[in-house]
Amino acid sequence: KSLLGGTCDWNIDCENKGSICLRGRCRCHPHYAEIVDEKRVPAKVGQICTTKCREPLFCRSGQCQCVQRGTTTLINGQCVSMSRVGDRCTRHYDCSAPFSACLNSQCVCISGTIQQGSQCIAKPACPLGGIPGNACIRKANQHMVENFVDDADDCPLGQICITIGESPMGHCCPKVCPLGTLPELNYSCDPTASTRCPSDTHFCHRVSDGGFSQSLCCRRPCNAMAPKALYINGTCMARGQLNSQCTANEQCGGGETMICNRGQCECLAGFHPLVDPVTHPLRNPSQTCTRDCESETLSRDTTCLKPVALEAHCRCQCKCGFKKEKQRCVELPPSPKTTRQPSVMVPGTVIVPGGDFLSLIGNFFGGTEARSATGK
Repeated sequence: KSLLGGTCDWNIDCENKGSICLRGRCRCHPHYAEIVDEKRVPAKVGQICTTKCREPLFCRSGQCQCVQRGTTTLINGQCVSMSRVGDRCTRHYDCSAPFSACLNSQCVCISGTIQQGSQCIAKPACPLGGIPGNACIRKANQHMVENFVDDADDCPLGQICITIGESPMGHCCPKVCPLGTLPELNYSCDPTASTRCPSDTHFCHRVSDGGFSQSLCCRRPCNAMAPKALYINGTCMARGQLNSQCTANEQCGGGETMICNRGQCECLAGFHPLVDPVTHPLRNPSQTCTRDCESETLSRDTTCLKPVALEAHCRCQCKCGFKKEKQRCVELPPSPKTTRQPSVMVPGTVIVPGGDFLSLIGNFFGGTEARSATGK
């Protein structure tokens, strides 16, 4: 297999975790970043040397040799120095006992653990609350992150196997919803399931422990206005949009782009009403705001993005004339009318009759051909 920068044909040809095959080379996945691990690897016995070898080897007769004494031992042809709790050390990776670290040149147990002899014991815990259960084994594939299949682990019904890092071993913890209520195990968050989680009274909550995640069907706190309701400081409030009535900033898009001013949602300073091919000042006015950006940048959500070169990291967006639908960009249906609409002036925006300005923007960023793209 190839390391980063090496040649490849498929993703499986790349050695490093988080790397993919892109244009014939192994590169980091967009959700990963390349880092340099400066930790020294264990020295190999028999390597040619002149005067010195990598610790804990020493050079004798032109070859690196290992002296097995004290904490130094030979494992698979490599000379490894294994320091237990209480032994002297110079670096963290000198301490071989689980949950130990090098502090003041001595291997000690890290905070939150208890020392028992030469070991550091960590008490099992459930991140979402509850009492830890028996040991378990994760049997599901790492790539199955949307919804778990049956028998994904060997925990009893209503519990999930919480693992440590990439290890398949862990302990069972109860499935808990954000507000402490028990999940509805009879419903599924799988969009293809026959008994889907009812959106009018429930919502799907994602539970994740790193490499795996699972969606739970949880009860909504607000039924009267569901699903267009917000639970704010123990009170159910209607979800607001641009120019709608409000009593709290959180109603206005979570307070990220809008603010509740004099009982009405309006754009924050530095933001303006979002206008795209779907919105119309009269028939379909804008419901949200977008950030003001300089002419050479693009406004997306609450940030300004700069154009990037080929092969650079980017964020996939649907081009003009397309809309997002089930993680894909689907072409919008043609307009039923071709008559020119009168120009309307909206504060902060200028609409040119006939949509010529929007067409110009669409051609500038997306070209003249209409083609769909799969979102990442």
